[in-house]
Amino acid sequence: MAKEILKDEILKDAELDNVAGGTYLESASDAKKFKELGIDIGAEELFGVPVLFHDEFVKLRGAFNKYGVTIKDKGGLIDDNEYFIGDKLVSRDDAWKHIEAQLKK
Repeated sequence: MAKEILKDEILKDAELDNVAGGTYLESASDAKKFKELGIDIGAEELFGVPVLFHDEFVKLRGAFNKYGVTIKDKGGLIDDNEYFIGDKLVSRDDAWKHIEAQLKK
């Protein structure tokens, strides 16, 4: 029965992207996007969702920094991550557009 409950609780990528806020959910989705681009954060996955601990959060921030994006993750499930290009606060989507544009060069 526990497996049934967990199976029903797992979010697909599109659902994860649409969850209203949450540092952990956004960060897990970001780690998954980096992995799809060939940049492995090293997170183990549980039912397809990356499991992030301190080291993985450090690697995630480093991956963003490599592409000129600074991320401020506040912890927990309520507050959204904040994404910056330079000193400018940008949306998560704009941060990813910035990274994807650099990868296409």
